[in-house]
Amino acid sequence: MKSQILSLEDREKIAAAAIDLIEHEGVVLTESEAVELVHGAGATVDGDRVRMSSSLVLAAIESAPEGISIYDRLGNRTMRLEGNNHYFGAVTDAPEVIDPFTGVRRPCTFEDVRRNVLLVDALDNMYFANATGIISDRPPEMGAVLSASLSFLNSTKPLLAEPVTQEMLEACHEMAALAVGGEKILHKRPIMIVYSEPLSPLAHTDSSIMKLLYCAEHEIPLVYTPYAAAGATAPMSIVGNVVQLCAESLSGLVVHQLKQRGAPFIFGAMPSIMDMGTTVFSYGAPEFQLGNSMMAEMAHHFRLPNFGTGGSSDSQVFDGQAILEASSSCMMAILCGGHLVHNVGMHGNATLMIPEMITATSEIIEMQEAMLGGVVVNDETMALDSIREVGPMGEYVTNAHTLKHFKDVWYPKLLFRGGDKTWKASEQLTFEQRVTEKTRNLITKHEAKPVPEEIKRQIEEVVVRAGALSAE
Repeated sequence: MKSQILSLEDREKIAAAAIDLIEHEGVVLTESEAVELVHGAGATVDGDRVRMSSSLVLAAIESAPEGISIYDRLGNRTMRLEGNNHYFGAVTDAPEVIDPFTGVRRPCTFEDVRRNVLLVDALDNMYFANATGIISDRPPEMGAVLSASLSFLNSTKPLLAEPVTQEMLEACHEMAALAVGGEKILHKRPIMIVYSEPLSPLAHTDSSIMKLLYCAEHEIPLVYTPYAAAGATAPMSIVGNVVQLCAESLSGLVVHQLKQRGAPFIFGAMPSIMDMGTTVFSYGAPEFQLGNSMMAEMAHHFRLPNFGTGGSSDSQVFDGQAILEASSSCMMAILCGGHLVHNVGMHGNATLMIPEMITATSEIIEMQEAMLGGVVVNDETMALDSIREVGPMGEYVTNAHTLKHFKDVWYPKLLFRGGDKTWKASEQLTFEQRVTEKTRNLITKHEAKPVPEEIKRQIEEVVVRAGALSAE
């Protein structure tokens, strides 16, 4: 089942406006290799302002792949980013966590990231791991490398990596190759996606372009997604926000495809708002969810894989608000065809990781997929033979059609469906208590398929070398 917010005419208007911005207003671009690439292709360079023709933008859209396959550490294809497929992944780099064992809010640690990687690995509806927290008890410049090593060693699932420097990116790349058996295998069956973010409005930092060029050269799947807040770093109207963000992501795509035609690029953005009452950049606002859905539709319009956001909230605790905002954002992502949907478990205006919400949202996603998966109408599902067999005033409990299809119904793992007697005979745990209990059990009992000891040793050596480089 799919929803549509923008008509074809709407999408064409937004696309034309975004390309017009790139061509006439231009973007800030200072990284020397990138400037040489676009200038050599005919772009106009005026100081740090670069203007790229519509033909350059359209050529980049045409050369980028429409779909991207992502694999797990064992070589299984687990994600195909195209069409109406959707895949959710966990929180990115939140500085704080609510400890699921103590309930205390505190800075995120190395151990918290390890726990979250295990949690993501254990949950069927979480398809990829992220940085899952800013590690406070290790050198900050080592965060991405440590998170990547924890992911490769404690999960078989793909990683969305967020390195800051080229040295850290190279270390993550090396570990990914080690985890799957070599560079050739990694190139054929990528397990790692790299995240990079331009600076709104209309600027590409040297750091973001460094990652873009590196990934293009090595054909590592790249997410290039700006984050802007309406009224602060983007126009107040959500449509204007989307126009600007399309221009930012597409102008990055031009550089990317000039570096390596056909390299895998994931288009997207986070079009939020600045709440004028609190000045926070909201992760729970309906406009944010609407903007994400519009960006997904624009990705489909451009025939590019899409990066989106879902399962997040502005709530500062695990409560009804967190559930409400996470649920609505996940449903919008599914309905509008978001492909790679990140930030499940990110709360507190992107400052807080709540592991229980990763567990809860996994159940929410499963429930929504049951509702939004559509139906098949045929002789078997219409069940006319069964209806005739049972007849008026009959019962279906013992009917063969029931026995054949009762498992087709979705059965929850965490939601309570028993009656009053069942409830009274149970421990009478609330939903929140059941989620916390399951989260603790998964963290303490789940064991990921281990990497061979020699590979583990080599990955740990990469971390040590990266640490030495960062200390120089």
